[in-house]
Amino acid sequence: MRYSKYISVIAAIGDFLILNLLFNIAYCYLNKFGPSCQQTNAIVFYFYINFAWIITISIFKPYKLDRVLGKKYILFTYLKSVIFLFPLFLLFFQAFSFNYYSREQIKYLFPVFLATLLLWRFSLYFVLAIYRKAGYNYRNVVIVGNNETANELKNYFLKTPWSGYKFKGFITFEESNKKEVVGTYRDLEQFVVENSIDELYLISDNIHKSIYKIINSIVSKQAVKIRFVPDISNFTFMNVKLVNYDSIPVLRVQRGPLSYWYNRLLKRFFDAIFSFIIVVGVLSWFIPLVGLINLFTGNKGPVFFLQYRTGMDNKPFKMIKFRTMKQNEEANSKQAIKNDNRITTFGKLLRKTSLDELPQFINVLIGHMSIVGPRPHMLSHTEEYKELVKMFMIRHAIKPGITGYAQVRGRRGEIKRTRDIKERIKDDLFYIENWSFSLDLKIIYITIRNILKGDKAAY
Repeated sequence: MRYSKYISVIAAIGDFLILNLLFNIAYCYLNKFGPSCQQTNAIVFYFYINFAWIITISIFKPYKLDRVLGKKYILFTYLKSVIFLFPLFLLFFQAFSFNYYSREQIKYLFPVFLATLLLWRFSLYFVLAIYRKAGYNYRNVVIVGNNETANELKNYFLKTPWSGYKFKGFITFEESNKKEVVGTYRDLEQFVVENSIDELYLISDNIHKSIYKIINSIVSKQAVKIRFVPDISNFTFMNVKLVNYDSIPVLRVQRGPLSYWYNRLLKRFFDAIFSFIIVVGVLSWFIPLVGLINLFTGNKGPVFFLQYRTGMDNKPFKMIKFRTMKQNEEANSKQAIKNDNRITTFGKLLRKTSLDELPQFINVLIGHMSIVGPRPHMLSHTEEYKELVKMFMIRHAIKPGITGYAQVRGRRGEIKRTRDIKERIKDDLFYIENWSFSLDLKIIYITIRNILKGDKAAY
């Protein structure tokens, strides 16, 4: 059954009903549908708010129809739409005099509007997902090519029935006895007709050039959509964006979820608030305390240890730590090891409790670092490891962190073998590719828990 064209219409009707219910009908209800609801400016407002929403949805396109658009797209599209609508709403009252909701009521109006819209759209999303999982509103698909990428795509179709795709098989250049290969190029057109194929997926690095003539013949006679699947298996990134350089299509590799501005904004907002609280509430008195303890224990030298580390986009920055070692010439080249005789008595306590890392919240507040991210290395170690570990430099696609995914998985402290750094990089890349705000919160929680329990690798 094919009713996809009605989904956007249903979503839009629901949105307009919610808009008018909250902005117009509820207002009149609170005023008992009295004269204030019927004055000229009130009627103008009813039409204006609907027109403002039409402008908003034409810009942000919340009804964009695509089976692969997920919950995150819905959330952020509606969030941007409601934020955009707010100044348009205020603009009306600059031009017209209208005794509308009070300021106190308006304070709740837009959050309620956003929450109701999301409740409606997510309800529609899950109902549609269940409907598709039951075998309705589907698309028949065939994959032209048969390699690792093709099998990954097949697995996606089979594992996500709620997306509404029915995998019908592989088409290959030559005959094959492999499972799920349903024919060769010369069988493709007949197979498309007999199986009502809706979409053809061409694996770009696993097709013969003769397929293009066959495809041209098919699309001239059948209403079938063509999808090209590039092979980017040599990249660890998860997101690819198609951009046009004039008339030339170019695939731009995106560096995970943090390549999107709204994710970076959310992460930066949290970093700024959290680090400000630590700097003002803790470091303001803890720094003088550390200085006094160093003075009374005879640990001569500065309170802070400043060292250049590799930051985002491979740019060096000065990382701030409490000085835990005696002043020495190897500080910028040799990492700390177990029972390191350079570490002072008080320094051991700071390192064991990870309190030596606290001044890095200053780096976070400045913007050099994030609370969560790959740990920054000394410049000399960056030069060394980039020659040893494949894709090592990808970790510098985002800001380094005070703590990170690798650290909460026990990969911290001294690097003794090449395998140690490879495992850390693997974790760093996983974090970059799978970042979410909830993952950051989880890492922070585990970090605090590990500090309270005590970490054997902290020395």
